[in-house]
Amino acid sequence: MLYKDKIYEGLSVQIVVPEGEYQGRYKTRVEEVGQKIITIGVPVADGQFILLREGTQLEVVFVDDLSAYSFSTVLIKRFSVPIPTFIIEFPEKISKVQRRKYVRVQVVRPLQYRIVERNGLGIEQKGFMHDLSGGGLLFHARECIPEKTPVLVELVIGDTPMQIPAIVVRCMKEEEKDSYLVSAEFYEISEKTRDKIITYVFELQREMRKKGLV
Repeated sequence: MLYKDKIYEGLSVQIVVPEGEYQGRYKTRVEEVGQKIITIGVPVADGQFILLREGTQLEVVFVDDLSAYSFSTVLIKRFSVPIPTFIIEFPEKISKVQRRKYVRVQVVRPLQYRIVERNGLGIEQKGFMHDLSGGGLLFHARECIPEKTPVLVELVIGDTPMQIPAIVVRCMKEEEKDSYLVSAEFYEISEKTRDKIITYVFELQREMRKKGLV
């Protein structure tokens, strides 16, 4: 299914800008729907319009009562009157994604973590990330970390090293392996940091789609 009937005037959407000066995730709405184009309002952040350049590649995300959807597009034109708007390409394909608070993708790369103890941080331990979302991550560890344990995770998002606080919500022994799968949720992180993670997740998802992996 193409889910084209899911796009209508007044629909609330989020646009994800994967890179550049305005990298991030912004809320806006659909103003008009045509056969080949969609008009959306120019999003506002910190009281300022996000004036993206024509030709900017975007990911558009929206939800209904049952599912979440996303599609890739490009900014064709921008207008300032009568109201600031962007003209984007109507997508050839709209993907239905699993309805979670955050989209999760598989990411296999090394990370480090430290358990947050009463008197400070514990010894740095090495692990491997298994998957990632804007809400948390799943990683492999040599030890079972108890539920509700606070940890400081050190990982690379794109090319940016980050230290992110998280809380362990589950720890499971891996079958026939001397390791554990640890599920942890991010907590007390800034929206800017979360937006960077979400943008990175959508970049990975887009690359996987191009390769036919999702």
